[in-house]
Amino acid sequence: RKLGREAGHDAALEIIKYSGMQIKSGWMTQNAVIALLDFIGFGQLEFIKTDIKKDGHHHVIIHVKNNPVIEHSVQLVGKKSMACEWFMGVYEAHGEIELGLKNTHLVENQCLKHGFPHCEWETKW
Repeated sequence: RKLGREAGHDAALEIIKYSGMQIKSGWMTQNAVIALLDFIGFGQLEFIKTDIKKDGHHHVIIHVKNNPVIEHSVQLVGKKSMACEWFMGVYEAHGEIELGLKNTHLVENQCLKHGFPHCEWETKW
């Protein structure tokens, strides 16, 4: 997960750099984050619950589907897949940088590797 978080952090900073935006917590809308992550190949994101306070406290639940890496990994190794762990780290970093969340730690409630139609991840602080 740590490697995914570092990759997500670096990617988010690169997006900010090349968009010409100033780094500021919570600078993107949820719809922009959804479009961005889908565009860069990280799957389709749906916010199921979003309670985000100005100080970074939050309760967020997301569904992730159509992520080609997760889907291929599940097909390849089944329940032993660690792709979700990596992507949870990526999404944690994007949530902190682009949505202004603090102390994100995604927990997996549902997963493709257990037969669900999507991955459901939740963070609360």
